[in-house]
Amino acid sequence: MKKIALLFFLIFPFCSQAIELDLQTCIKLGIKNNPKVRSKIFNEMSKSENVKSAFLNFILPEISITRSRQRLKSVASSGAVDVEYLDQIIDLTSFNISKNIFAGFSDLTAYHRAKLEKKVAEYEKELAILQLKREICSTFFSILKINYDIRSLKDAIRHLKVNLELAKALFEKRLISYTGVLNAEVDLEDVKQRLSIEENKRKRYLNYLKTLIGIPADTEIELKYKEPSSYSFNLSFEECLKRAFKNRPELRILEYRKKICEDEKKMWMGRILPRIDIGIAYNEYSRDYDEKGRTFWGTYYDRDFDISYWNAYISMKWELTSVPKNLVQIKRTNFDIKSIEEQIEDAKNTIMNEVRTYYLSVKEAIGRISATKVALKAAEENFRQAEEKFRLLIGSISEVLDAQQRLTRARANYSQAILDFQLSLINLKYSMGTFEEVKI
Repeated sequence: MKKIALLFFLIFPFCSQAIELDLQTCIKLGIKNNPKVRSKIFNEMSKSENVKSAFLNFILPEISITRSRQRLKSVASSGAVDVEYLDQIIDLTSFNISKNIFAGFSDLTAYHRAKLEKKVAEYEKELAILQLKREICSTFFSILKINYDIRSLKDAIRHLKVNLELAKALFEKRLISYTGVLNAEVDLEDVKQRLSIEENKRKRYLNYLKTLIGIPADTEIELKYKEPSSYSFNLSFEECLKRAFKNRPELRILEYRKKICEDEKKMWMGRILPRIDIGIAYNEYSRDYDEKGRTFWGTYYDRDFDISYWNAYISMKWELTSVPKNLVQIKRTNFDIKSIEEQIEDAKNTIMNEVRTYYLSVKEAIGRISATKVALKAAEENFRQAEEKFRLLIGSISEVLDAQQRLTRARANYSQAILDFQLSLINLKYSMGTFEEVKI
């Protein structure tokens, strides 16, 4: 992310125009730069290394080399003294290979669990990306709606200024009362205030979008989007629900966590059983005494010796006192599994409710877009006629102002209907667990 930000700082300050970004570019930048997504990516990489470690631990034996030297120095002795405790130097070199062949299949279970934890990390990453896409899309279309409202308000201001000047001219000729001029001024200032609010809102949403996609806050951007000729959604509720149950990462995370608990239960069950290890070792052992040995006849002999030998072994260890503890842990994991099963059912109910809510919202917004589009055309025609009548002195300034207000409301209603459709579709796509199957 820092490299991308530095690139923006180095290049774009020298650009005289704002950067144009479409929705797909914003999503790609967000996935690449967003810290939460990057954190999940690194977590997935960490779990991948855990899988490798668990696999190597499962298949590889323990191999060790030991080299030691011991200096033994006697301080005092009396009576018959064991030669083991005379002054000497003891050298030991050992090469050992050992492998656990049975421990309740704990190594195999650990490897399987590591793979399940990697899958959980993958779906957590998918969930973070899915949430980021929803935030980017919602913010993107909210800004487009604000842009539309700003253009509409600026157009209204332009018309109101013209009508205000015309009203002043008519007042000077005593053709209308001063009340008409005051009404035009009040409406003009009201629209200017609303424009200021919308422009401030646009700055806040743009800053939030820049944060989501990881570009510097002082970078000027313009959003590029081609509005479709019509708005529709052809999937049935049953198809949406089927895709939601198939794709939602939350369900997959819970399902794999349940499998992890089942593996943990197997691990505790395995610990009730004995542990069996086998091994083979090669040893080189030597003793170097400071003094030679002396026989009964008074002759001296060399007591130093070197020996090399192999040994193989098999061992079994059964910790009987740990059996009650392991049984308690098995019972605990049974409760954990039941808890996750209930969480899965709750998640399915929540997903079903989300899909139904947003599906109905999408269908309602589609119908509202058609209605508000008809109303907008009628308001535009009504305003055009009111302006024309006012210029011909057969209509009043109040009629023009009322027509302007109705036009502004019609535009706002139309843009709000489009935004409601887009946000509902975004949330429906999120509830379905994918942004790929249905184009916005």
